[in-house]
Amino acid sequence: MKTRHSKILEYITEHGKTEVSVLSDKLQASTVTIRKDLDYLEERGMLKRERGFAVPNDPGDIFYRMAFHADKKQRIARTAAAYIENGETVMIESGSTCTLLAEELARTKKSVTIVTNSVCLAEYVRSYSNIQLILLGGILQTPSQSLVGPLTRQAAEAFHVDKIFTGIDGYSRSFGFTGDDLTRADTLHAMIASARHVYVLTDSEKFRHPGAVSFLQLDQVYEIITDEGISPEEKSFLESQNIRITIADN
Repeated sequence: MKTRHSKILEYITEHGKTEVSVLSDKLQASTVTIRKDLDYLEERGMLKRERGFAVPNDPGDIFYRMAFHADKKQRIARTAAAYIENGETVMIESGSTCTLLAEELARTKKSVTIVTNSVCLAEYVRSYSNIQLILLGGILQTPSQSLVGPLTRQAAEAFHVDKIFTGIDGYSRSFGFTGDDLTRADTLHAMIASARHVYVLTDSEKFRHPGAVSFLQLDQVYEIITDEGISPEEKSFLESQNIRITIADN
């Protein structure tokens, strides 16, 4: 995804329905170029098109979350992809940054196997021939396009991998890493039991938002990959809990 694509997504996520001419002025690009960009982004499910306008997705939709802080998420995904070797099998949980990680692996690696509960992720990278996808079964949660429940937990138990990558919805020092959905949290607990190391992929804004559901305890997390917006105090605290912190490359 180009830098201009990220800027388009950031703008319409913040401002809502936006005219093509406005995007052209803001980004100093021709309307022809902007329309091509919008076609590309619409094909990938990251926005909607109306005649002469770009429209953000529903806030509950995973593609809306992918558009929010798109540049930071792309950088986090690229950094995380460097941790994975050709031929490796990894678990990737559902989430916007995790989906971008899968795409990065599909573009840059060879013979990587991805075990996931994310239908969105599978759809996003299904056209790539150099990766293998194993989709865990379960109950489909429509807004997040993820599979959850007892069948998902049972399927996850069949695997043992070195790494699992997951996103989060929030964080607090006393409660750990949090989510907004109890069933998703229950499914994640089963998935991380099948992995040696847990990697959290998150933009730094999540560190300022405590969530409602316990997702991961601090001692369950091996490493966090985030952006430069994390405060020095929070970074120092997390490192004192024996969690590695990596700031995504620009």
